[in-house]
Amino acid sequence: MSWWRRLDPGRIAILAVLVLGVAAFLTRGQWLGTVETAVDVAVDAVDVAVDGEIDDEDLVTGGAVVAPAVVDIEDPEDFDVETERLYRIVPGAGSRASYHIEERLGGLSRTTVGTTTVLAGEIAVNLVDLAASRVGEIVVNVEVFQSDSALRDKRIRHDYLQSSHWPFVRFSPTSIEGLDTEFADGIAYDIAVTGELTVKETTRTETFAGKVTVTPDALVATMSTIVLTSHYDVGPINIARLAHTSDEVTLTFELVADRVEIGSEPTGDLRREIPIPEFAVGRFSGTVQPILETRCVSCHTTGGPAWTTLALDTAGDAAAIADDIAFVTGINFMPPWLPSDLSPEFVHDWSLGDNEIAAIKAWADAGGGLDVRPDTPLVARVQAILPVEEDQKIGPRDGLYTGYSRPDGWPVKADDYRCQVHEVADPEGDGNWVKGFEFRPDQVEVVHHAIVYRVPAEAAAEIAAKIAAEDEIEAVKGFSDEPGWTCFGLSGLRSQGVYSIQGWAPGQSPTIYPEGYGLYLWPGDMIVNQIHYHYDHDTPADGSWIILDTATAAEVAAGMTHIAGDDYLTPAEVPCTPAEATIAEERAATVDGYVNLCERSNVLAEIGEKYDDFAPLIPGLLLAQCGGTVDDYDDLDGTVGYSSCDLPARDTGTIHTVLGHMHEFGAAYRMTLHPDTPEERILLDIPVWDFEWQLNYEPVEKIRIERGDMVRFECWWDRTLQFMPEPRYITWNEGTVDEMCFSSIAVLPDV
Repeated sequence: MSWWRRLDPGRIAILAVLVLGVAAFLTRGQWLGTVETAVDVAVDAVDVAVDGEIDDEDLVTGGAVVAPAVVDIEDPEDFDVETERLYRIVPGAGSRASYHIEERLGGLSRTTVGTTTVLAGEIAVNLVDLAASRVGEIVVNVEVFQSDSALRDKRIRHDYLQSSHWPFVRFSPTSIEGLDTEFADGIAYDIAVTGELTVKETTRTETFAGKVTVTPDALVATMSTIVLTSHYDVGPINIARLAHTSDEVTLTFELVADRVEIGSEPTGDLRREIPIPEFAVGRFSGTVQPILETRCVSCHTTGGPAWTTLALDTAGDAAAIADDIAFVTGINFMPPWLPSDLSPEFVHDWSLGDNEIAAIKAWADAGGGLDVRPDTPLVARVQAILPVEEDQKIGPRDGLYTGYSRPDGWPVKADDYRCQVHEVADPEGDGNWVKGFEFRPDQVEVVHHAIVYRVPAEAAAEIAAKIAAEDEIEAVKGFSDEPGWTCFGLSGLRSQGVYSIQGWAPGQSPTIYPEGYGLYLWPGDMIVNQIHYHYDHDTPADGSWIILDTATAAEVAAGMTHIAGDDYLTPAEVPCTPAEATIAEERAATVDGYVNLCERSNVLAEIGEKYDDFAPLIPGLLLAQCGGTVDDYDDLDGTVGYSSCDLPARDTGTIHTVLGHMHEFGAAYRMTLHPDTPEERILLDIPVWDFEWQLNYEPVEKIRIERGDMVRFECWWDRTLQFMPEPRYITWNEGTVDEMCFSSIAVLPDV
């Protein structure tokens, strides 16, 4: 089996989608930001029919993959050689399928184009009754679709089209308009071809319009249509800090079909080999290789936490995408370090320096050449990380978690957020002093990030209720009975005393508290771990661990000081834009049963039905806490909402870590100590928010905070960052269509 198939099963379908309507899908893959290797230097021939993985068995004829015939050669009356001509679209013989989509990439707007020449089909032209002409099914192989970025193409295939499972996009015409006239060779006819476009499991009726010209030797046609990526569950693409696409995508067929004899064997297999790339000579081993091995390879390696996005196993893998690596590092998308220079310097900063970014750009600009063999391994250079003692290695209390799968084995959802309980051993019944803490992923290829919470024993009843409710949902939906509960926002727990103690993402170092300090877990305290799983094509059972380094009896006797931690919840209120509000009002007036969710009261009612009676009260309580009303949030800056709230600090000492949390509409975040005073100090500034990277940041400098000191918490949200099928008011709560402005400050109290 080829490397590309192993790495990115979805590649095939993506290409097809583009071609046929696929364009819309491919479109989403336009973001270069996901550095991945589109071509393996040792790639085998990629065969879309390998291992019988394709579902389109009707396309396999005599060992080849071809488009269905438009003429039934077994029926002598199905084709009249005197009055009809047969034309055939042969893969790679002049025909082309393309997509055009509007994209905002790295802050710049552009139109992105992707094309493929691997498509096939047949057309029978009736010279006597032109309207009786027939267009057969057009089939597009999506594995070789190309834009100006190999990374974009692979990401589309992998995450959106899932092309290893659905390798072809298919368009089956059902009617043709514009041919109700006499036939003449060389005349350009305006036509509209309506048919069924199938992408993955979705089939919809679409109409391609354009011109067709027929000659004795060939048929030439150009047809286009506009489709919505959301209709096929392949867009719009919204990747924080990188790429955003429109929902509309223009798909175009430029067909060149040669005339063939009836009964002739189809020519041109829809399968393709991926060419082995050729590499220029350039400076790599002493300039770029050390940067990649220090900053990138620990995650982007086969079997690593980011390998399904991109594996940089060899020098050739990097050289094949040199321009893309330069792009994503140049806009600071990778490595994913979010705090700006307005923030204090933080421990374990893995961002690239200006000289490193410049070195990568210079290498790419010079052609991305190599001074080593392409198959030279790239090996992660282990950074000095202080390990924590494994006094307790705690797996999930209720067993391994396996994401929900469909009957065919594919994940029900690509992104899954799950909370599980980890019980802390306490044989003496006197609690535990935790000196060091580590989250250790089990299935590194699917564990994307985690947020870990300390939960008091008093929350046991709420946890039991959460699990019971999840069990009921699983039973109703026919899902497997899995441990834990779904928790997109935070832990989903509202009991007093629940607070986050660590945020983890690939590359995050263990937490080691200063000498004499620790996190005290009272008898019965639990740890709840919220893990974001990102599934590609399977859902392996995961049992990620919590590692605790606990204080000895002697250390406890010498005196331990509990780290103080407090969470600060502030308003999140983002009304609909005027245009969205008008749309919602019109639909409410004309569509029976339509609920106008641009009305805040309707959203609060929905939240109450979804969660509990307390949930819809939270937004109002937060407004009151900050001395404001909902009217303060009436005006958007275009599509951007903003919240600011000053609250007094609750602890005295030295700041240990700070954390900000929002959901996927989050645009920017800032936490400021002593705002609007000469002592003003920004504690955390994230100018471009990314939901996927939420960490506890530890300042290098010892920053003093006193109980009662004013702290300002600011959050920005952009309504365009996530696609909403129906416009709605966004307010504070747990769901994917809700938002938060949540902050945490951990403090080392004075001793």
